[in-house]
Amino acid sequence: MSAVPFFRSLRARLLFAALAVELLALAGMLFSGLLRMEEELGRQLQQHVVSLERAYQTAISVPLVARDYATLRDILDGWRQTDELHYIAVSDLQGRILAASGIAAGQTLPEPQASVPWGQTLHVRFPVSYLGQTYGKVQLGLSTEFIAAARSRQIWQGLSVALAGILLTALMLLVSSLWLTRHLRTLAEAASRVAEGDYQVHVDIPTQDEIGLLARSFNAMTSAVETRVEELAHQAGHDPLTGLHNRRAFEAYLEEALRLCRNQPLYVLYLDLDQFKAVNDSCGHAAGDRLLQNLAQVMSERFDADFVARLGGDEFGLVLLNQTQEEARQSAQRMTEEIRTLPFIWEDKSFQLGASIGLVQASPQINTVTSLLIAADTACYAAKEHGRNRVEVYAPGDDYFRQRQQELISLTGITAALQEDRFVLYHQRIACLDGRSADHAEILIRMRGQDDHIVPPGEFIPAAERYNLMPFIDRWVIDHALARIRARLDAGDLPFHHLNINLSGGSLAEEELRHFIAERITHYRIDPRLICFEITESQAIGNLAGALAFIADAHRMGATMALDDFGSGLSSFGYLKRFHVDYLKIDGQFVHNLLQDPIDRATVEAIVGLARAHRLKTVAEYVAVPELLPILRKLGVDYAQGYALHQPEPF
Repeated sequence: MSAVPFFRSLRARLLFAALAVELLALAGMLFSGLLRMEEELGRQLQQHVVSLERAYQTAISVPLVARDYATLRDILDGWRQTDELHYIAVSDLQGRILAASGIAAGQTLPEPQASVPWGQTLHVRFPVSYLGQTYGKVQLGLSTEFIAAARSRQIWQGLSVALAGILLTALMLLVSSLWLTRHLRTLAEAASRVAEGDYQVHVDIPTQDEIGLLARSFNAMTSAVETRVEELAHQAGHDPLTGLHNRRAFEAYLEEALRLCRNQPLYVLYLDLDQFKAVNDSCGHAAGDRLLQNLAQVMSERFDADFVARLGGDEFGLVLLNQTQEEARQSAQRMTEEIRTLPFIWEDKSFQLGASIGLVQASPQINTVTSLLIAADTACYAAKEHGRNRVEVYAPGDDYFRQRQQELISLTGITAALQEDRFVLYHQRIACLDGRSADHAEILIRMRGQDDHIVPPGEFIPAAERYNLMPFIDRWVIDHALARIRARLDAGDLPFHHLNINLSGGSLAEEELRHFIAERITHYRIDPRLICFEITESQAIGNLAGALAFIADAHRMGATMALDDFGSGLSSFGYLKRFHVDYLKIDGQFVHNLLQDPIDRATVEAIVGLARAHRLKTVAEYVAVPELLPILRKLGVDYAQGYALHQPEPF
């Protein structure tokens, strides 16, 4: 710790403050003493003048009355031998000088002063009377140098005493400040050590004054800080619910392990509970928290892992070192078995648990924390897709993992396209088969790559659906489609009865999307009857409540609804009673082979009959050849859509 310069120290401030106070006090005292001294000297001088006046008047009156001016001059010359008289003159009542000493003949006498001129000549004038009659005046110039000298001596004596007092005070204050602040530097040095991370500093100051109290408080503070820092350090690396390490500590450990174990096998396990959502949904978050705590205890006590952490939610990460891949896979398999046999009962409800585990080995191609976690997560997702409660080992050459890797690559492209506005709207005509109604059109989306080539939806929609980007794409499509419809309406160039806009399953669950659609329709001044929203049958069944709410809101706005891919689900006919849509789009798998497959033909015929019973219009999708059109008309299908009628083009 660097020393504090004296003039910036507390001692200097105390010293200067006290000296300033004393200087002010001494200045006041000196000023007051000087005034009193001048008053006293002035009084003494006045008394001296009065005594001179009496003496001179007695000696001068007789010669003046006798008009013995020669004797009068001798008397005046004798008086002026003293140092205190500069001049003395006797004048008659008219002011004519009769006798004088020390002043030239004919010189005008100075006027007497009302105040004392210190160090100069005091001019005094008084009358000369004899037996009650005034015969003339006496004026003398009296020296005040002796008074001024006395005044100077008094001032210097006062200043000397004040200076001595200041020096003595400064010395006493310096000693006192050193004594009072002698422990503050010790406290400051201890505080610097605490700031550097040494929380075991103890200051021993046994005094009972405020400094001692400050030292004891400082010691208590350092002890509390040490305890709190230890708690914070633990919290920074541990999950507060389970007590396991957290994601931050896991990534730090994994990065260090990758650095130290370059030539040793290292495996990362990504574990995801299979029934956690069921516990939370049926019993509440308190039950879910208890389940995670029980699982954390099992992991700590039974799992043979080098590092265990909770990564978030019901996901856990584990690191295995110095094992073969088969040993690591068997360890992961034992973990799934341990979890499967773990009983969990909450308020008389029993749950059968399970876990899906993704296993990945560090390699020259997968050698970073991020790449290992992505690969392990992908393998865990594969375990869930392949039946759950199992272990999947990440294999970069496998078709499944190559597809997932491609989706990850697509993910960055989708995100960049959203940020850079690189999506493009296309449309495909939906033709009316009986010619009595105007055609419709379906709005489609494409993505423009960095090199301006058009990316078809099949190359980016699956990744967008998996990584929950479809709600963002849906909003982009809705906003740009409505803006384009407005532009074509203004230009008188909209030949369609209405346009279909597709919505993803992720968007159906968002209540905010309905407000967004209503706001955009109002903003662009679009008649809602021009819009038909499409949702797939599987999306509607998968999010039944959201789908029913959206259909109701769309109808309240004045828009229509179409149920896409109808017939692909086993429960299509039963759910149709609940979905109050306006159009059924028959799944293309039944339309494609109508010419050859009588079962597909019977299915389409049944769907058309069901639609008519519900007073719905039907649309046949994937009409690839013109030969299908007569059959569709014969079956009573209302509209057809496919390459045989219109190749998609920019909208």
